[in-house]
Amino acid sequence: MTGIVRLSGVMQMEEELGENEDIDFLNIDDDQEETTQVCPVCGSIDLYYEAGGVEGLYHCKHCGYIGSFIVEANEEMARLIRKEYDSRELNTAL
Repeated sequence: MTGIVRLSGVMQMEEELGENEDIDFLNIDDDQEETTQVCPVCGSIDLYYEAGGVEGLYHCKHCGYIGSFIVEANEEMARLIRKEYDSRELNTAL
């Protein structure tokens, strides 16, 4: 099973409703911004999927991340991940 996290309205809505509320999440109009799959380490969209074993793995061409977890994020979230990664890279270079 591949780990994709969606950081938008449906998860927030589920938290607001609580565990005991019944709602059909498949039929919700999700008019949120477009999202894309990004690397959880550096925010790059330059990922490729390699199948094999029980689970496949994602590889990031930018930072070298290898793992089954990726983030589905809007442009702002991807930008924040990239900014955090760049600041860590700067601090380690000093």
